[in-house]
Amino acid sequence: MKNRINILTGKTIGKIAAGEVVDRPASVVKELIENSIDAGADSIEIELENAGQTLIRIADNGEGMSEEDANIACMPHTTSKIRDIDDLERITTLGFRGEALSSISVVAKVELTTFDGNSPNGTYIYIESGEILESRPVGRERGTTVEVRNLFYNVPARRKFLKKEASELSEIVNIVGKLIIAHPHIEFKLTQGERSFLHASKNMGVSDRIGLILGGEIVEHMIKIKDHSGKYKVTGFISEPSITRRDRRGQIFYINGRFFQSKLLNDTLYGAYRSMLERGRFPSAVLFLKSHMSEIDVNVHPAKLLVKFSDERALKETVMKTVRSGFDIVRQQVVDKHLADVSLGPDMIARENVVLRDHSEAQSEFLYQIKDVPAEGKSCGRKPGAPVWEERFQAKTGSDIFQLAECYIVQMKGREIVITDQHAAHERILYEVFSKAKEERAPEIQNLLFPVRIDLSAEEVVIMEKVMENFRLLGFHIESFGENSFVIQAVPAIIKDRDVKTVVNDMLLDIADLNLSKIDKVDELVKIASCRGAIKAGDVLRPNEMRVLLEQLERCELPFTCPHGRPTRLDITVDELEKRFRRK
Repeated sequence: MKNRINILTGKTIGKIAAGEVVDRPASVVKELIENSIDAGADSIEIELENAGQTLIRIADNGEGMSEEDANIACMPHTTSKIRDIDDLERITTLGFRGEALSSISVVAKVELTTFDGNSPNGTYIYIESGEILESRPVGRERGTTVEVRNLFYNVPARRKFLKKEASELSEIVNIVGKLIIAHPHIEFKLTQGERSFLHASKNMGVSDRIGLILGGEIVEHMIKIKDHSGKYKVTGFISEPSITRRDRRGQIFYINGRFFQSKLLNDTLYGAYRSMLERGRFPSAVLFLKSHMSEIDVNVHPAKLLVKFSDERALKETVMKTVRSGFDIVRQQVVDKHLADVSLGPDMIARENVVLRDHSEAQSEFLYQIKDVPAEGKSCGRKPGAPVWEERFQAKTGSDIFQLAECYIVQMKGREIVITDQHAAHERILYEVFSKAKEERAPEIQNLLFPVRIDLSAEEVVIMEKVMENFRLLGFHIESFGENSFVIQAVPAIIKDRDVKTVVNDMLLDIADLNLSKIDKVDELVKIASCRGAIKAGDVLRPNEMRVLLEQLERCELPFTCPHGRPTRLDITVDELEKRFRRK
C-alpha cells in the first residue's frame, strides 16, 4: 500500500516558506529596504523594471557584509538580529526572521554585491532557486546591492496571480512611501526607467515627507498631536474633519518605527471623528506609537504587518484622547485667531457688546444655555483703536453680519469674511446637545401645552414602537393614542418652537430607511434629530438670531463640521481675495 503521508523536498518546503514572505514585488521591496535600514544606510536607491517583475535593484550605503557573512545570509533562517528565543522579547530592528534573502532567492534569480569597508575586497554572489551558483571577489564601495530578476520565474501559478503593472507599481510606491515617512534621516529614490516616482532627500522633515506621500493639500490641513502620558506614547498628524477620503489608505500607523496594519486603530480613528464624517468618508492620519517591547508582539505575522498589543484598551483610550485633544487645540486656535483679528475702538466695543447681550429679537430655539458675554468696555482680547473692516462695512450697510440667499450667514471679522452654513451650524449645535442628553439620560424637555397628535401608516407604527424608548432618551415623550395614532407630550427644550410634528414625522421616515438590526438606534436618532430639528436653508434670520447661532457654534466641542461631515463655515482672507484679483 502506498504511503499517504509524504515528506516534502527541500525545494518544495522553500517555495512554500517563500510564499509566506514573498507574495508580490512590493513584499520583496519591503524586505530588502528593511534590511538596508537595519544595516545603518542613510541612502537607499530602488530601481524597477516592469513594476519589479523583471527587475528589482536596491542599493544602499550601509555597513555591508564580509564574504563569510554574505554567504551565510543567503541560507534559510540566518540573521544578525537575534541569537536565541529571549531576543524575540526585545526586537528593535525591522527584519529579524532571517527569511528575506533565502525566500526571495527560491523564487527568483538574485545577485548580491556587498562590501563592509574592512575586508580586502567586496563579494559577489549569484543565487538561483535557493542555491548559490557563484561567489567571487568584486570591487564596490561600502554597502550592499541586491538585484532580483524574473520574480516567480519558476512558480508560474504565483506569477499568474500578479496584478497589472500599474497595480503592482502602485503597491510598491505605497510601501516605499510608508518607509520614507518613518525614516526622515534616510534619502530614498524610487525610479523605473527614466521616471522618478519618489525622491525624499535627507533635509525633508516628517511633515514634508507626509506631503510627498499623501499630497500637499492634505498635509496643509493636518493637526499635530502628541501624548506621552501613558504606556503607549503617541505623536503624529491627523487631518482636519473637513478633509476626508473615500478609503483608509491615508491612515498610516507605526510602532517603534515599524509600520503595521491595525483594524483597532482604524476603528478608533473613525470613532473619534464619527460625528463629523460624511457616510463612507474617512480621515487621514499618520500616527507614531512608542512602547516598551514587552507591551507588543511583532512576531505574529510572516510579513510583520500585524502587531499584537498587551493592552488594547489602553491603546484605544490613549489614541482617542490624543485625537480629541488635537481637535481642542485647533478649536482654540480658531477662537484666538478671530479674537485677535477683530480689533475695535472703545465706542465700537461698547456698541457691539450691547448688541450681543440683547437677544430680545432672537427666536427662542437659539437661546438654549446662552452664556454671558464680557461686560461692556472689555475687549475680549481685541486691540482697541486698530482699523478694521467691520467699522467700514457697518458704515456702508449698517451691519457687520447679514444673511445671503437665506442660507448662509456672512460676517466680517478682521481681515476675513466668515461664511457659515446656517443649517450645518445649527445641526452641529443640536447634535452636541442631543449627544449630551443621550449620555446623561437627563435631557432638558419642554412639556407641550397642547399635545400634538400624529397619525401613522401600519408600517410606520411598527417602526415607532421599536424606537419609542429611544426617542424618549433624547427628550421626545411620545405615547400611543389609538390604533395608528400617537401623541407628542413633550420635546427637547432646544427645539420646542420648531414644527415638532414635522420633525418627528421626518425622523421616523429617515430611520425607517435604515436596517434597525445593524445600527445603534439612539446614535442614529441623535443625527437625524439634529438634522430634522435644525433651521433650514430658506429660513429667514434676524441679525441677533444669527449672532446667537454663531456664539453657540463657537462653544461647541467640535464646531468644524455638521454630524454628516459637511463643513460648517468657510473663511476667506484678504490675501486670498488679492490673489483671486491678481493683486499678488
